[in-house]
Amino acid sequence: MRSQPLNPVDDPATPVVPTANPGRVGRLTGEAWLEIHTDQAQRLIRGRVRKGNKPAITGLLGFASQMNILWQAAADDDPYADWWLVRVEEAIAAAQSFLATQRAQVDSAALDTFRFRVGISHSRRPQTLMLQFATPHAYRAAQLLGEYDALVCQCLTLKHVGACPSGQMGDLIALGGHRLRGVFSLPQGYRVFAINRADVHHNTQRAHQARAHLGELPLEILTGERAASHTPFRTVQEDQPAARLSLDDRAVPEPATTIGIAPTAMAMPVVVDPGATDGSR
Repeated sequence: MRSQPLNPVDDPATPVVPTANPGRVGRLTGEAWLEIHTDQAQRLIRGRVRKGNKPAITGLLGFASQMNILWQAAADDDPYADWWLVRVEEAIAAAQSFLATQRAQVDSAALDTFRFRVGISHSRRPQTLMLQFATPHAYRAAQLLGEYDALVCQCLTLKHVGACPSGQMGDLIALGGHRLRGVFSLPQGYRVFAINRADVHHNTQRAHQARAHLGELPLEILTGERAASHTPFRTVQEDQPAARLSLDDRAVPEPATTIGIAPTAMAMPVVVDPGATDGSR
């Protein structure tokens, strides 16, 4: 007696009917949020425009916008953009380390005992931002802003219950804000000259202009020995000089609609509560 196969597909006599071609899977999508509880952090979302004697302050959105330009220039093999990506990553890492140290010091000053405990203050109506940025550095900057917001909550709580002098807590808040503004303003020093590594090797006129405005490029950046942890895909061959287009002729890509694996060069705006302030004060 012939035994029956465990699976009909294993039977050579069973025909295999191919399924319809499902096509490629769709783009990965995701969601990211940032929750802000303090005025000090909220003002750093949009920053401040120059007004009278008050200088402009670059906020998170301005940082993200400038990072789009840096990201696209790095994709075009601009070594100066690579250099700025390294500098931005180092600045973010230094600011994160600073905030973590300050938060640990403030936390050690808490008055929690067996009978007396203090909960960290929080807003009854925080501002929630839905983030859809085009570069990983913008998300890291948003995380940095969240860490600063948490530090401000800690400082204001300890100030309220008398655990630390109010002046000391105010200084920590101001110092943390200063570090964040330094990170957010760093990409503003970059300028597009539409060059790549071949231009630098051939010492072209645009390479001269870039050197005059941006400084001497470190050799380890030019050779690629030193690079940022997060870099875009290259779109320009390294052995060919960059196309001679004016800055106005450079194509502006369409805004990204989702959080994808390979971010595009532009970002969607952050969704802000209608009642949120503009942060210009």
